[in-house]
Amino acid sequence: MLYAERTSPEIARQAPKLIAVLPLAAIEQHGRHLPVVTDTAIADELARRVERALPDKIALLPTLWCGSSHHHKAFPGTLSLSSSTYVHVLVDLIESLIEGGFKRIFLLNCHGGNQTPFAEALYRINLKYHGASEPWIAAASYWNLASHELAAQTFMSTPNLSHACEYETSLMMALRMDWIKGPGTGECGGIGSAYYDPLNYQPSRVVVCQSFDQLSANGVFGSPEKATEAKGEKLFALFSAAIVDFLNEFSTWKRRSFTRSKK
Repeated sequence: MLYAERTSPEIARQAPKLIAVLPLAAIEQHGRHLPVVTDTAIADELARRVERALPDKIALLPTLWCGSSHHHKAFPGTLSLSSSTYVHVLVDLIESLIEGGFKRIFLLNCHGGNQTPFAEALYRINLKYHGASEPWIAAASYWNLASHELAAQTFMSTPNLSHACEYETSLMMALRMDWIKGPGTGECGGIGSAYYDPLNYQPSRVVVCQSFDQLSANGVFGSPEKATEAKGEKLFALFSAAIVDFLNEFSTWKRRSFTRSKK
């Protein structure tokens, strides 16, 4: 069901039975060829497809369009909440859902910069609501949920999703071709390290904090010139199916109880 279209009494009746799904996105630069709404537009479309597949299993909230994007602020158009502010926003929203009766909550993330703060938010919530009857709360980025499917696909030219890349550009082509401003180009050489790949083509074994202007002249990673509308349609199908698969399993999770010895 669509959360925003229901009345307060309707939500109260349905909350214990449904998974509250909150899409997380951003308004930020995506180079010279994609609009700043890219992450939010992708989030909206993925969420729409998932709700259509699971109308009686989820309560889909409106997309939280402002994310944690300070690492993009050197490029105009970016709107951002600081990491600390974003953590507080997520904690308050999750607590509102818990107080509203939801027993299962899922944050569907569609912007890489949100990953660290959403993990911190879930950590804080667990510390507060720790106990046998606490709600199930999970969060994941759509590309991580679909990592196995992405590894098996053969239709993309580059190894993984990065930023304003072949993947995001293809998704936007499938959504709104009229929003795309010509073929884009991006940084695709990495830094030649066996331990750190800012393009996300290979898993990094160390954490390095760098803003986008330190790594790319135009704010783009990857090869957007290889994007096509047909690839975008396939990606939307792949990602939405992976999210649906997770939510179907998530709906069955049960808490385990333990007897702790007292000494």
